[in-house]
Amino acid sequence: MSNVDLKRGILLQGGVSDWTVDIIREYKKMFPFTHILLSTWTTENIDEISCEIIQSEPPKPTFPHTSNINHQIIGTLNGLHSINADIVMKCKTDEIIHNKRIFDIYENLCTPDKILITNLNTYLTDYRASDFCQIGTRETLLQFWNSIPLYDGSFPIAPETYLTKNYIINAKNDHRPWRNIINEYFCIKDFHLDFKIEFKKFQIDEKKQKWFEKNRFSKYDLN
Repeated sequence: MSNVDLKRGILLQGGVSDWTVDIIREYKKMFPFTHILLSTWTTENIDEISCEIIQSEPPKPTFPHTSNINHQIIGTLNGLHSINADIVMKCKTDEIIHNKRIFDIYENLCTPDKILITNLNTYLTDYRASDFCQIGTRETLLQFWNSIPLYDGSFPIAPETYLTKNYIINAKNDHRPWRNIINEYFCIKDFHLDFKIEFKKFQIDEKKQKWFEKNRFSKYDLN
């Protein structure tokens, strides 16, 4: 670890996809002194993974409504407790952030109490903040993820809304209208121009990408 810049870390959370090995290789090239950690499940094949790994028991499926919410909570918290970094980029195992200056964008734009997210899948309604990628201090991200109870599956809800609403209501005790406070807790930058994200599911499902693009957050929506 002596050659690792402990100020910055990359936490990949999720199952091992057919993109994960190449994603890690690219991150090693773009961020050569950054601690890279994969938080995945005991059910996953990690033979070709070339970074530090932690494996957790996957949560039981919820009923009657299924979701990946509990996978995100458990996998992210275990990863945050294990990663050795002050600033962490938490991202998916089937997407890659191609902008090698993304940490600089966070440091230049955000205060330590804010989280950098993308505008794609971020709305001014329903407490919805995108979960494509989060960049923040480890302390702030731990506060975010520790504030969220496990989902019991008794009601339908988008993961992004469940996660964010619990953070705002439980951790921050803030009951003001979401559109009035979103920028107090999050810095929002463009999915394409700033993060330069390539997402596996968008390559498979073009209609889904177009829907997200049509509904993405825009700063002009605040006017």
